[in-house]
Amino acid sequence: MRGSYDLAVVGSGPGGFAAAMTAARRGLKVALIERDQWGGVCLNIGCIPTKALITVGRLKRRIQQASRLGLKVSDVQVDYPAVMARNERIVTTLRDGLVGLLRRLGVEMICGQATLDDAHTLSVQHDGTTQRVCVQQIILATGSRPHPGPWGFDGVARLSYRDALHMSSLPSSLLIIGGGVIGCEFASCFSGFGVPVTLVEQQAQMLPGEDPEAVRVLAHSLQSRGVAIHVGTTVTQMAPSASGLTATLANGSTVTAERCLIAIGMIANSHGLGLESLGIDTEGGIAVNEFLLTTQPHVAAIGDCLRGHGLAHLAGAEGVLAVDNLCGSHPASLNHQLVPRGIYTDPEIAQVGVTESGAPGSARVSRFAFAALGKALCDDEPEGFVKLIVEEATGRILGGTIVGAHASDLIHLVVLAMSQGLTARQLARTITAHPTWPEAVSEAASQLYGESLSSALAARAPRNALLHT
Repeated sequence: MRGSYDLAVVGSGPGGFAAAMTAARRGLKVALIERDQWGGVCLNIGCIPTKALITVGRLKRRIQQASRLGLKVSDVQVDYPAVMARNERIVTTLRDGLVGLLRRLGVEMICGQATLDDAHTLSVQHDGTTQRVCVQQIILATGSRPHPGPWGFDGVARLSYRDALHMSSLPSSLLIIGGGVIGCEFASCFSGFGVPVTLVEQQAQMLPGEDPEAVRVLAHSLQSRGVAIHVGTTVTQMAPSASGLTATLANGSTVTAERCLIAIGMIANSHGLGLESLGIDTEGGIAVNEFLLTTQPHVAAIGDCLRGHGLAHLAGAEGVLAVDNLCGSHPASLNHQLVPRGIYTDPEIAQVGVTESGAPGSARVSRFAFAALGKALCDDEPEGFVKLIVEEATGRILGGTIVGAHASDLIHLVVLAMSQGLTARQLARTITAHPTWPEAVSEAASQLYGESLSSALAARAPRNALLHT
């Protein structure tokens, strides 16, 4: 028997460590259980290492374009082992910092695979030993894993994104199956390194569900760097070949590449925890109510182990909220319309709230192009735009989409305005320093009232409304 705790958190990713820290700061005796590396997938083999890799690929592209700024640069070589060593240093620094913080807060850190024996007892298996942990309340933050599709992963030619992050050298060519966030980010990154990339997406556009206008900007940029994009088709066959593998597409074409990244989605880690014996539904992910509680009111679940998830920062917010809801008498829920999402391609795409296609017909749409922004021209990054969706009657901001450099940073101006109930006019009258990137957001708002200092364009109705008038 290991001991008794007020709260056990299973999984130490962004949601798990946020929950553990929050509970410890409120005086609870907390056990945090992790079967792999502290910090979970996001820190070790997800968000952090991929973004570090993307930064290097983007920098290489910028250096190659230096002549546009009047700089002469000789051929840029990629020392890929050094790139990966940098990745590891970043991950180690952040992981060590996280472990130190958890220890200072008094969180008991337990290594091993946890399963529920009963409603208040966990068995934790590690290195052939089993420990039993008694708990009053439980938060499940067990994450997800890559979907192998019909092809499966072999770690050599057919890769998950985790395998791709452990390659010791750049492939001579790369086929990516799946044009979602992971597929597009890797396509952007490896094409920046100079790897010939082919991207296959079965939907009519890559990044299904995102603003089509923003996706077209990204697609044009990727294609200009040599990425071959096939949409509306699938891989029907895959076979080994002399150069790696050859894939046959449903449209009849074939693609040959040294390696294939399979990025068709994620599978929630919801099985094998003993939840079914407690009557908790785990099909397709752990089922919770709006307060993140399962059918067992002392058991909450957060993050990627839920149905239809995938955002680290949302998992973190859920971790804090789950502690509140387990410990408090007045449970609350999150407003998902205020949760931003960023796609770290080159250029980036970021979005919050409704998209143009999902906006009511009475809404107004303002689109401000970075090509009219002084700082974008100074930085030689004129690609993309800021788009705001505004309620006609109230001026309330319903959503925003940004595509271009720094999109994942700029979107937070829109998030803040929406969360604080600011109108578009208030955002327009917010003074932003000149020349800066945030000017684009205030200029997009100003454009709604014919007050933009950088553009003569007017606001318009959503395209879906225009199509039905």
